[in-house]
Amino acid sequence: MTQEAPKSRGQLDKKIVPKEIRIQHLNMLEAAGINPYPAEPPKITHSNMEIHNKADQLADTEVSVVGRITAKRDHGKTIFFDIEDNFAKLQVNVRKNGPDDTTYDLIAKAYDEGDFIGATGEVFRTRTGELTIRAKDLKMLAKSLLQPPVTRFGITDPEIGRRQRYLELMTNPDARERFRRRSSMVQMMRGEFLENGFLEVETPVLDTTYGGANSKPFTSHMNALDQDMFLRIANELYLKRLVCGNMGPVFEFSRNFRNEGMDRTHNPEFTAVELYKPYADYKWMMGMVEKLFEKIAIKLHGTTQVKFGEHTIDFKAPWRRLAIYDGLKEAYGIDPRELTEEQVRELGRQSGLKEDKYKGRGDILLALFEKKFEKELIQPTFVMDYPKETSPLTKQHRDHPDLTERFECSIGGLEVMNCYTELNDPRDQRARFDEQRLKRLAGDDETMPTDEDFLVAMEYGFPPMGGIGISIDRMAMILTDTGHIRDIILFPPVKKDSK
Repeated sequence: MTQEAPKSRGQLDKKIVPKEIRIQHLNMLEAAGINPYPAEPPKITHSNMEIHNKADQLADTEVSVVGRITAKRDHGKTIFFDIEDNFAKLQVNVRKNGPDDTTYDLIAKAYDEGDFIGATGEVFRTRTGELTIRAKDLKMLAKSLLQPPVTRFGITDPEIGRRQRYLELMTNPDARERFRRRSSMVQMMRGEFLENGFLEVETPVLDTTYGGANSKPFTSHMNALDQDMFLRIANELYLKRLVCGNMGPVFEFSRNFRNEGMDRTHNPEFTAVELYKPYADYKWMMGMVEKLFEKIAIKLHGTTQVKFGEHTIDFKAPWRRLAIYDGLKEAYGIDPRELTEEQVRELGRQSGLKEDKYKGRGDILLALFEKKFEKELIQPTFVMDYPKETSPLTKQHRDHPDLTERFECSIGGLEVMNCYTELNDPRDQRARFDEQRLKRLAGDDETMPTDEDFLVAMEYGFPPMGGIGISIDRMAMILTDTGHIRDIILFPPVKKDSK
């Protein structure tokens, strides 16, 4: 059966070389004594980008380059290949040397789009100014058996891009740049943390309990111990244990797993970085992250102003601070401290909130704030000072006993960071866990279970500390102007193909 290239919008009307023909071409190479998958690494003197950047200096100089054939133009006695390496495209020219040039004939017949080749020859420009390698030697490095998508704009069907990310990356330079920027962001963050004295660590992905957030976990079974295990929903409690053991300040880039729904901003498997600094608080963390992302925006874009959808985000520090009670006063004309729990519930009903019997006063106040402000906070904003019952791992506010020293940062309508002045009183922590347990008994299956070992660690003494978790995926969405979280994750989960 003929194998055709994957379909995508924007496909050019070009000849497709099916799989069976490509196998014939492979056989031709082998019959001529050419290994289509040689083990010896090719000679490389320059990347394609270096050829472009140093074109004038390299004129008439012999170079060796490599790349995938992305286009082939056969003019009878001369062939032009476009080859692309990791960063740039370059033209390669092969000429026929007389009627008995069997090497040229083999190249003309057996080299196809998608093949990886190496070319050695002099750098020159064609009459149209195209930078070209006049190849005196061409080597097959890897034969392609399937036709790459031939498109003007790369894979534009997002479903193909997510299921076969390699095809999108192969055909779309913008997609490659998107993920390079994500990687650069992570490396800059890591560099800043290390430079500021943080230690990078690793904590378990599989555990006998789960904590650090309110969420449903993925469960598994470990045969070696014959017990059920959970994929971590957060690494917070382990990192705090390390601070207890005098290892701090510490940080970890972690893959986390939450068995919940998928949408534009949520993915069940996601990447975050968490860091904990002893003798710091949430105010210190605010100053640290706003300066960090101001630097990152300038490094990636040359400016603090970054386009995200229809908005322009300005990362210039300092960022706005908005206390939740201040926001509620602004939105509803109320002072939350003057309202009874029943009055808060009535306000929730009037505002169209779904009533849940296990939701308390603080939960409703937070829901009211989010209903009003969640999508309106476009410029970087630290939403701070959360109701106590919504933040079971957070230290009580130093001035307001019904609040905690916590902030979430919103940018472009997305929640991208969560930070606490960390709770370090083991008595208070046990009481908070007990509150979570009562919520679970009342029907809230996303509450945090009690972690007894963590409580024991607290009883040995936790120093005062600030901690923060930052969503790598959502920050990468904003800094690359990507509209869906699955398009900034290289291999997002997809429903199994029934074919």
